[in-house]
Amino acid sequence: MEYFLIATILLIVLIFAGVPIAFAIGATTTIYLLLVNPANLISIPSRMFSGINSFTLMALPLFMLAAEIMVRTGISTRLFDFVRISWIGKLRGGLAYVNILASTIFGSISGAALSDIAGLGYVEMKAMEEDGYDKGFAAAVTAASSCESPLIPPSNVAILYAGTMSLSVGAVLWAGLIPGLLLAAAQMLYVALNAKRMNLPKHEKHYTKEEKRVIRKEGCLALGMPLIILLGITLGWFTPTESAAVAVVYAIVVGVLIFHNISVRDFMSALWVSAKTTANLFLITSFSAVFAWAIGNEQVPQKIAEAILEVADSKYVVLLIMNLILIIAGMWLETSAAVLLFAPILAPIVVAAGVNPIHFAVICIVNLTLGLITPPVGVVLYATAGVADISFGRMVKAALPFIIINFIVLALITYIPAICLAVPQLLGFTV
Repeated sequence: MEYFLIATILLIVLIFAGVPIAFAIGATTTIYLLLVNPANLISIPSRMFSGINSFTLMALPLFMLAAEIMVRTGISTRLFDFVRISWIGKLRGGLAYVNILASTIFGSISGAALSDIAGLGYVEMKAMEEDGYDKGFAAAVTAASSCESPLIPPSNVAILYAGTMSLSVGAVLWAGLIPGLLLAAAQMLYVALNAKRMNLPKHEKHYTKEEKRVIRKEGCLALGMPLIILLGITLGWFTPTESAAVAVVYAIVVGVLIFHNISVRDFMSALWVSAKTTANLFLITSFSAVFAWAIGNEQVPQKIAEAILEVADSKYVVLLIMNLILIIAGMWLETSAAVLLFAPILAPIVVAAGVNPIHFAVICIVNLTLGLITPPVGVVLYATAGVADISFGRMVKAALPFIIINFIVLALITYIPAICLAVPQLLGFTV
């Protein structure tokens, strides 16, 4: 156990020193094996391969490629306009509602909070600023609403978690639906209760019938990809990996034949970005698999579980401890990397305490996502402040009410399992 603590401290030091996550995990794993049993070093290549030798994980690069192509079609602007022309866009504070709804919808395509900020954030904040919203408030709504992205299916993070922990992809995907919508509803409720007090403006722009027709058509086409994926997986038409391939074909058809704005250069750029992202993620996955195997041989998760269960007298206390650990991890680590590092260690502990593994999958993803907007670090806070061109202090002050709201929703998700399990149970993915 002392060697595990040494490895953990080393990993933290390397991350703070700016070493790329994959190499930090790889170096930590190698040193840990040297300390525990140097003979196990010979197993590193085979364990790295087995960590990514998963049919489910094959879907990730294709989903990333589909998302990259859709972003290059200007899908973010089209989704924002699609929601803006609805009746909700005409309310006081209408663009704040539109911001939240558009991010919730875009999350089903991008699957990541940072992707939401990069793909939709600028469009949202610019539109709100032009309509007279305070810059800090616009940035706060944008940052908070990005938290729905990894929850709304189909989510790359959910697929990664399911593949890493050998869970049903459909169950983990659908388990995030209600929590994601609950986060969006809570944020919209805050806007509704404070719209008059904050004197939020109304969106006065009028659209012609032809403009509305075009916007609705393009918005529905944008929504087609996630619907095809979810229906295909749920109805058993194709596997998650096959659905990812269908998503790529759909994205290409929409971009080339309908929107007419994807060139060969754009496609090659999408391929390159997807390849780099996939290579980085799979390198992290392979090294994390070796680390998980190494600590499993030493029964580290069991020892941690025994220690926590001795202190905690119920699964509710165990869940509270897990939340604290994951929130802190989410502040510093990219969500996918954190899932790969912490899920194999923490999931067996909560399952031993009587928590449903699908329920914990959502808890894990929500915590790590909320960590992205939690000071003093909060990667999404920094990213949004950069896009909005405001100070980090102003960003934190404006986002604080939304951060509190998100943590209230996290508490509900943690202690009311039905919020996560109702849809997967209804669809027959879990009992």
